Amino acid sequence: MTTRSRARAIGLAVSLAAVVLTSACNDPKPPATTLTTGTTSAATSTTSTTSTPTPLTPAEKDIKSAEQTIGRYWKVLDELAADPKKSLNLVATVARDQAANQSRIELGTLQAHGWKQIGQSVVQSSTATTKDGKTFAVTACIDLSKVNVIDKAGKSVVKPGRPDRQQYTYTVVKAPQGFFVTIDTLKGKPC
Repeated sequence: MTTRSRARAIGLAVSLAAVVLTSACNDPKPPATTLTTGTTSAATSTTSTTSTPTPLTPAEKDIKSAEQTIGRYWKVLDELAADPKKSLNLVATVARDQAANQSRIELGTLQAHGWKQIGQSVVQSSTATTKDGKTFAVTACIDLSKVNVIDKAGKSVVKPGRPDRQQYTYTVVKAPQGFFVTIDTLKGKPC
């Protein structure tokens, strides 16, 4: 294996460690509650008013779904990088096209080396934009601080000095079956 392909495999292994908590980060806030208290000389009455959140438009729901797709994507990649016995076909549940092909190749390289991911990454934030409502550009900040990739002997293969938080940009498409990552360049920068 060349130094370049080993570095790429290590880079993916590090990148693969980024999911979880997107749904928690993107869940709508509970409705605010306002409590009004009125007092009279004869009795005390309390009135509670609850404001309901404005429902999301279909376009806003799609934006939120595209953002949450990144969390699902990294969760599957984390699971596959941590358990070499799992089928790489699980990638198809969250990715298509270039992103799916690349993920299978990179995960296969990890498995071939006997490397295993320890810990999970966390999607700290994701922001989606779209021009046509079908293809979304999603930028996400991934926390890798709890992630390590080890070889068969238990030695870390993570490059020293790796930034703990990386920002990546993905292309997500809306299909009849749901939302899927289609492009993942693995080009990150600190966030």
